[in-house]
Amino acid sequence: MPTLNDNLTAIRLLLDRADPQRPGLDILFQLLTDQVQHHHNQLQNSSAQWSVNSFLLTTSSGNEDYLLSADNFGKPFFVYSEDSSSESFVRREIPFVCLQNIDQFYWGTRQTQLTDQHTVQFISFYRSSGSWYARVTPIPSGSKTYVVWYETADIPSPALGSTDGISCFNHLIRVQTALAALPHCGWGEFHPESMGEKGEVWERKVRMLAEARRADEIKYQKEFSTYIGTLMQAGVEPRSYFGDEGGGAWWGNSASW
Repeated sequence: MPTLNDNLTAIRLLLDRADPQRPGLDILFQLLTDQVQHHHNQLQNSSAQWSVNSFLLTTSSGNEDYLLSADNFGKPFFVYSEDSSSESFVRREIPFVCLQNIDQFYWGTRQTQLTDQHTVQFISFYRSSGSWYARVTPIPSGSKTYVVWYETADIPSPALGSTDGISCFNHLIRVQTALAALPHCGWGEFHPESMGEKGEVWERKVRMLAEARRADEIKYQKEFSTYIGTLMQAGVEPRSYFGDEGGGAWWGNSASW
């Protein structure tokens, strides 16, 4: 898997070996890491959980709101009750509710008096003063544990030797980084500040490279879009019946049970 440093070298080749300081390493590195984050965000917005983490939320008596200290907290997608001390415990999923809609889903007492059960019926997530919080409904009267699964918000701060990114789509990231870097490029005496005929030569070279790189981008982006669209495919859920035996007439059809 190529490192960011490998990608930077490849990008300079796509830029027809632009001068080392046009663009400088700092600019090129910033453009590259921005593209990596952009593609990471696209994957996070797909139908599959691309990069996830989880943490335990433990309630306490009389407390409605809980400050979340989870690393890189992004979008929660699954919360359920948990009791690791009991092998026969049956977990229960906790639905999400927007703060302003809680009264439309729950009409019980504000605080439950049960202390030996997982009493949370709904959970709401909100951000306040730069921090994430969870609000549980109803307010518990005992200490119980819930597992919160979430999609991470961003990638760790990359380094030149790291392999952050999308290994099979590094070619797309390189091309898009190269396009973003073209206005900063220079080749000897031909650079953005060149005047007269040299400036015209620089503009023609930039246009020529941009056309070539955009043609590549169209091809690679189509592959990436198809990849995102098929991240989550059928194959593990029960099949629906079809044909003459539909409707459960055939006893061997598990879909009829």
